Amino acid sequence: MKYSVGIIGHGNYPEGIKSALTLLSGAGDDITCFNLNEQTTHEQFKKDVTNFLNTNESAIIFADLTGGAPFQTIAQVILESAKENQYIISGISMNAIFDLYLKNSMDQLNKDNIEDQINHVIEVSIPMMQYLPSSKMVADADTNESSDEGCI
Repeated sequence: MKYSVGIIGHGNYPEGIKSALTLLSGAGDDITCFNLNEQTTHEQFKKDVTNFLNTNESAIIFADLTGGAPFQTIAQVILESAKENQYIISGISMNAIFDLYLKNSMDQLNKDNIEDQINHVIEVSIPMMQYLPSSKMVADADTNESSDEGCI
């Protein structure tokens, strides 16, 4: 079972994520983006995502911010429709979006495993978030040493 994929968010976030997915995967025509920006009213945004969810019984929606207006809008629509195969995943990293998108593209997601797959991808993506403090970069540059610790 393939899930329809939607990306919602503020500004041009959805288009940016779609662009990155297309660059990395060579695909992306099957992704629908919903930008909530200066040209889109909240009413039009709700109408557009409602139409998407009504025409796609099985859907994965990636949202930029948990609790943001796009997230709240689509969560309300999904809760009101009470459909079982529609999922919102928010505040998620590009690594996790890419992983789930590829699994979906290769028909590895279905109604029996999707929740486990989503939870697994979120779990393994957390350790992938790293930072390298500037003090470490300066110290490494001074000693001409390099370390992969903390690097992406």
